[in-house]
Amino acid sequence: MRGQKIYYLYLLLGLFCLFPANIYADAIKDYGEAINQAGRQRMLSQRMVKAFAQIGQQVLYANPRGQLNSAIKLYEKQLNNLKGFARSEQTKFALNNAEKVWGRYRKVAGGDVSLESAIKLNKLSEELLQASQRVVEALVREARTEKAHIVDISGRQRMLSQRMAKFYLLLSWGLEDPDYHNEFKKAESEFSEALLELNGSSLNTVEIKQVLEKVKKQWRFFQLTKIMDKGQYLPSVVARTTETLLKDMNRVTGMYAKVSVM
Repeated sequence: MRGQKIYYLYLLLGLFCLFPANIYADAIKDYGEAINQAGRQRMLSQRMVKAFAQIGQQVLYANPRGQLNSAIKLYEKQLNNLKGFARSEQTKFALNNAEKVWGRYRKVAGGDVSLESAIKLNKLSEELLQASQRVVEALVREARTEKAHIVDISGRQRMLSQRMAKFYLLLSWGLEDPDYHNEFKKAESEFSEALLELNGSSLNTVEIKQVLEKVKKQWRFFQLTKIMDKGQYLPSVVARTTETLLKDMNRVTGMYAKVSVM
């Protein structure tokens, strides 16, 4: 009994440490943080579907039920943060649209887990992703800086890590769809291209370079270990590797958001 209690304690600690700064996202003070949080909304739109598919398959790595509940709370908190920061009519309009889509998305995400619900949630996730993307674009246009662009690109890597995981987990659940395969490959290509751009950024500090090096190694490992041929899937492996990619890219994006630009 004592050993079991210790196991659950370590599990809870591990989940808290995964996104210690995100669960209680701070109020927004500048465009760097605004774009960071708006970009994280894109990631959450994909992460919730991935967690949903993990629950449905009993792939219990990193407590998908906890991931789903935390993501719902975080999306709502960041939405309120962004509404409080919004300065232009374009940003306010984009946020209003995202909030409308979120209302429909949340009902499905918080409901019963089934294949039918997963298909519906995935369709809504595409709508929410686009709505969240328009918020990012509005903020980047307002900021008009190289830093804003890099925070956007770096933050998008978080989304792509979860987008790949989402489609992989849906496929491994038996939802064989050519579009899922195509979107997975597209996200994979976009992640590789963006990683090259980030590695060449003039904003890179020594610390950022160190974390990006970790991301490159993990990315190579991911590409070697994923199996998608002839119905052979390794959902636990993909859930684990994409979680590491997400954690490291979240850290990098946060560092970019805080970089002082002369």
